[in-house]
Amino acid sequence: MLYYNIHWNYGLLPQTWEDPSLANHEVEGAFGDNDPVDVVEIGDSQRKIGEVLKVKPLAALAMIDEGELDWKIVAISLDDPKASLVNDVDDVEKHFP
Repeated sequence: MLYYNIHWNYGLLPQTWEDPSLANHEVEGAFGDNDPVDVVEIGDSQRKIGEVLKVKPLAALAMIDEGELDWKIVAISLDDPKASLVNDVDDVEKHFP
């Protein structure tokens, strides 16, 4: 079994869906992975499984996972102490090196 040391919270945006029948020509023509859009929350607190957060989106990453398009939204929880300091990818690099 593999174990990963993940330094962020991983979740999803409810009521979203990546369409597996739609090719995205901006990303190598990949089709959606038939899952909700993923969220990587980069704040300082470790969150509980199933916790619902209000977040500020900071970036979107289009990843190809086993040939399928898998969008990731990088976000920070609005209750995080650094939330007011982080508004985009450049701020992420600055405050979360």
